[in-house]
Amino acid sequence: MELTLAELVLTVVIGSGAVVLFCVVVSRWQHAGVEKKSLEKRFICRLCLHGWVDEGNDRIVRCPECGAKNERGRSRRLG
Repeated sequence: MELTLAELVLTVVIGSGAVVLFCVVVSRWQHAGVEKKSLEKRFICRLCLHGWVDEGNDRIVRCPECGAKNERGRSRRLG
């Protein structure tokens, strides 16, 4: 079985496109994970709207400006 020049070029172009597409998908997936972790450490105070980054793992975090309690996670309501 002989491979013509047109078939070779088509195979190389399609293969390169597939590799680039795979790299793009993997890169976006990794970036989304890093961004999610970064957002989990950022806070905006519910009282004074001061923003800061907290590296700890405490569920309740105090604002460094006004001292108000802020809850970690999606729910920012304190009961």
